[in-house]
Amino acid sequence: MITTVVGSYPVITKKPETIVEKIKNFLGMFDEYKYAIEKAVIDQLSAGIDIVSDGQVRGDMVEIFVNNMYGFEGKRVIGKIEYTKPIILNDIKYTLKILSKHGNGKGVKGIITGPCTIASSVRVEGYYSDNKDEKLIYDIAVALKKEVMAIQDYVKMIQIDEPILSTKLYDLDVARKAINLITKDIKVPVALHVCGDVVDIFEDLNEFNVDILDHEFASNRKNLEVLEIIEKKVGFGCVNTKSKKVEDVNEIKALIEEGIEILKNNDNLKNKDVKEFMLIDPDCGMRLLPIDIAYNKLKNMVAASKLIG
Repeated sequence: MITTVVGSYPVITKKPETIVEKIKNFLGMFDEYKYAIEKAVIDQLSAGIDIVSDGQVRGDMVEIFVNNMYGFEGKRVIGKIEYTKPIILNDIKYTLKILSKHGNGKGVKGIITGPCTIASSVRVEGYYSDNKDEKLIYDIAVALKKEVMAIQDYVKMIQIDEPILSTKLYDLDVARKAINLITKDIKVPVALHVCGDVVDIFEDLNEFNVDILDHEFASNRKNLEVLEIIEKKVGFGCVNTKSKKVEDVNEIKALIEEGIEILKNNDNLKNKDVKEFMLIDPDCGMRLLPIDIAYNKLKNMVAASKLIG
């Protein structure tokens, strides 16, 4: 079974140590986050993850994007949102460089924060009416579409993070149109990650133009219900990223097997190998966990996936 991550990893930065690094730091050219990316990628590879992330180390999921788009000043909207340059491409390329040395052919996931989640996290001071202005959401989507086009040749898959959707604060029809704008004609598989309780909105999520729906099942077992009606592949979150407890391999294996048994009863997947419709991953990002806890959760998750017959 293919294993991956939802995105973020604990951030371990490095101060300049060598003479060359100190000179670069003096000249403002030293990048303390390169070590954090390397640590995140190597830990994921060591744990056995198949499709890794760059660790999303440069800030929270919103900051990474709003800090690099025109129309934002920090998390304030002051003008029309526009795309100016690739945002995560350089970190993806650096991740690929690390993989070329250590990765044994494994791939990278490009991770984009979705338009509704970005809109919900900023203060609108100009150009748009408020956080739910459809023009704001669609303009963010247009910018994100250009970002996806910029990275798609370098990644095995793309993930769009829209955690805000489970709160029901945003119109799902608007959200669907925005996501569909981003995913149209993309050459690699696209996952939509929505954490929280998705049972009540799942029929709508099934209509989004994505290949994979990614949800949390370890910390929100009620979500297992959606496996009875899912029409796409499922990103199966099977370790709880809100808890510092490292789940036992057999505990994780049992949850994955429970998910498989439910998928076998899904009429949309009759006569198909349901294990091919599952990607195994954590519930959500791991940025806030101690690094040893995050690593051991991934390691046990991979071990559990390999025990599935």
